[in-house]
Amino acid sequence: MNKIKITGLLFIIFLVSCQTTQTGITTTHITRLDAGHTRQGFYYALPRNIITLEVTISKTNEIPGPFSQYAGKYLSLENVIETPSTKYEISEINFFSHTEPDPSEFYFIEVDPLLNSESPFSIRLSESGTLLAINDNNPDSELQGASPENNQQGFYGTKETFSHFIENNLQEKIDTIVERVRMDTVTIERKTLRRTWVEKTSEVRAREVADYILRIRDKRFDMISGFAEITYDREAIQYMNEQMKEMENNYLELFTGITFESATKYRFHFLPEKNEKVFTDTLFFFNETQGLHTNPTVSSKVAVLKVEKDMTTRQMGVFTLNPNTDVPKGIFYRIPEHAHTSLELENQTLATSRLLISQFGKVTNLPPDNFKVVFYPDSGAIKSVEKIFPAN
Repeated sequence: MNKIKITGLLFIIFLVSCQTTQTGITTTHITRLDAGHTRQGFYYALPRNIITLEVTISKTNEIPGPFSQYAGKYLSLENVIETPSTKYEISEINFFSHTEPDPSEFYFIEVDPLLNSESPFSIRLSESGTLLAINDNNPDSELQGASPENNQQGFYGTKETFSHFIENNLQEKIDTIVERVRMDTVTIERKTLRRTWVEKTSEVRAREVADYILRIRDKRFDMISGFAEITYDREAIQYMNEQMKEMENNYLELFTGITFESATKYRFHFLPEKNEKVFTDTLFFFNETQGLHTNPTVSSKVAVLKVEKDMTTRQMGVFTLNPNTDVPKGIFYRIPEHAHTSLELENQTLATSRLLISQFGKVTNLPPDNFKVVFYPDSGAIKSVEKIFPAN
């Protein structure tokens, strides 16, 4: 009987020691500015997500060649660029999200050094103060969020781009001057040649360039067909053919014109509010002749960002209503919720994405026990949790 009493007493002592270890920390939601306190502990914040929309606008410039009007006459070319034009289009849309601390979700962890003497407490935060892990000192468990960066550069051509001319812009002009001199009954006719230099007309220059293009084609044909005077190896023939083909294309641009394409990326940031189910926000205005701009015009179309909650955590919110405020609280964390995001241009959906938005979810807490917890840094959700038992 004595042994049974002693065993029961030891069991009670063990339960008391476990309870002492479990109640070593208490978490409090910071809802107002306090004048100060004497408690010992740490501060942390829950993350919220900012939606980033990246829009790529492609610009196409078409510049007619200086000899475009003679393309059909001398080279039988059709569908050449005859008038300059500029056209814009939305070529790519990407949705991203990044994390920042939520100002309305800061917490204070009160640590009792006496109760935690046997099981030390540790906390790991991000650089911005959001919670990453509790009682976990493994740096490999920290996840780093990343947003892809893409850089594109374009070149806009000008009229000076057309610089392929065979000869100079002057040609020799020979005029014959006939002078008749009458001496008595005899008429003498004298002829004089007068040489001058005049500027070539555009048609003359176009004909010269066209003749030169045809000569390049003849040379390529002779080289490829084996009619060349010198026998070249395969690599030399391939190299010369590529160079002559590039030269021919450069001269053809004087007739066909040049098209240049470039891309510009715009980024828009949007903060979804946690208390609304559907959000809409006008981001920019767009048309094909002016591109993307922030001021509306007569012919511009309105681009609207739409964000809609999935409402997947609604039932959990009902379950956690009216919690017992007298019970000590452990670590507070979020269960995030997905949102359907889309970009619409004049009621036409251009792109959609499903993103995880932290502030759309519900905030709950762990029991005030000793846990080893790792959180996802981008959403604040639990990645792993493990109960820590006191050492024997």
